[in-house]
Amino acid sequence: MTRKLLFTIAAAAIINAPVGTTLAAQSTDHPHLHINPRWKECSFQLDASLTQSEWRQFTREGGLVAYFRPLISAKPMGRGKFELSVLQYDTGIDDHDGAWNNTFVHPDSAHWLFEGEGLKFPGLTLRAGLSDRTDLGLYFTKNPGANYGFAGMQLQHNFARSADGKWNASARGSAVSMYGPADLGLTVFGADVVASRQIVVTRWAVLSPYAGVSSYISSSHEKSALVDLHDEHALGAQAMAGVELRLSGARIAAEYNAARVNSISLKVGFGR
Repeated sequence: MTRKLLFTIAAAAIINAPVGTTLAAQSTDHPHLHINPRWKECSFQLDASLTQSEWRQFTREGGLVAYFRPLISAKPMGRGKFELSVLQYDTGIDDHDGAWNNTFVHPDSAHWLFEGEGLKFPGLTLRAGLSDRTDLGLYFTKNPGANYGFAGMQLQHNFARSADGKWNASARGSAVSMYGPADLGLTVFGADVVASRQIVVTRWAVLSPYAGVSSYISSSHEKSALVDLHDEHALGAQAMAGVELRLSGARIAAEYNAARVNSISLKVGFGR
């Protein structure tokens, strides 16, 4: 397979990925919603019917929803380099489950948690090269019409690379925390190992397929007067496969994560 063909396939996959998400079959079998018009968008507020088992499920799946996925290869950026990107995570939770229906409130009875087949979380990331092998990443998202957001950070260290720099392997450690809701807190710690191959397509285009595995621990704490639930701590794992395309200063990437609830993630940004 030629480099030109690889480039064409990767570009098509990245460009078309949002289409598959947007055109997903719309569900008409919506759950009965808990209503609170205080916020313009769906927001976190615990309902009195939330059970311990549903709280446990929310903790486990919420860890995957909030997990810090930078959508980058294992190749280090290099000292003094930076990247600013917009991300979107789309995680295939089931909004019929009490784990999600009993932790969210909605502006009205027809304002569903999401349309299609996944809960979408946009965000911003800033990455910088601290050294020749170590990068720092910062993550932030806030729904302006809702009561929640997420903030996190990540360190990636390159521990192996080929002599020509085309093959790389790196380890990552990350932490993400929810902020905003008065009823609950959620924190996710993660560890990744990722390997990638750099393919120079042209002088201005570099393609980097990558794959890896992640483990995480998600911890939740409720602070509502309506329920009396124990804190939950859930361990989990996921596998990732993605491709990053660098077009001069532009950065485009797509990633698929296989886990208890699967995710598709997209990135568009720039860097130097």
